[in-house]
Amino acid sequence: MWCLTKDESRDWCVGRGLKLDAAENPVIDGRAHSVVTPFSGTNSSKLLWLSDVLASKLEPFDECLLWVTLWGVWNSSENWHLFYRLRETYGERRPLWDAPGHLFLKHERADLVTFIQLALIFGWDFYITPAPDYHAAFVSHDEFLKFCTNDGETAHQIQHCLDSKPDAPFGKE
Repeated sequence: MWCLTKDESRDWCVGRGLKLDAAENPVIDGRAHSVVTPFSGTNSSKLLWLSDVLASKLEPFDECLLWVTLWGVWNSSENWHLFYRLRETYGERRPLWDAPGHLFLKHERADLVTFIQLALIFGWDFYITPAPDYHAAFVSHDEFLKFCTNDGETAHQIQHCLDSKPDAPFGKE
């Protein structure tokens, strides 16, 4: 994993054919299927499960960008010490506002899950855009997520996972 500036994150998206909106955030709408679900009231112990669901349904990817676009909304939920210590293990010492993009390679799925979980706990807005861009997701500090895809089966699978109990294995009823 390595961190990207806002400009580098923007260039990464544009270089892979992803459109940006007026605020220079990735446009994930426009795909054939969209799953929007709240996760308010989700026990923090279930956020790892949710993080794993998101990462697993974004596969396969060669690279995946987790781009944090809003932070500081829920200051009491943010653990900056933990966040910066984790980034430091990758050699990253810049603050989030200087490098809000987190680029993961396909073999770094566990790292992606970890950063998704932290962003969920911290109450941040973030986009997850893989390359190739079969699917994409947006998570809001208002405790909802939006998963967009052109594949109807993937949309059905993620809806099923999100509607199921978190302790149930993926794909099992």
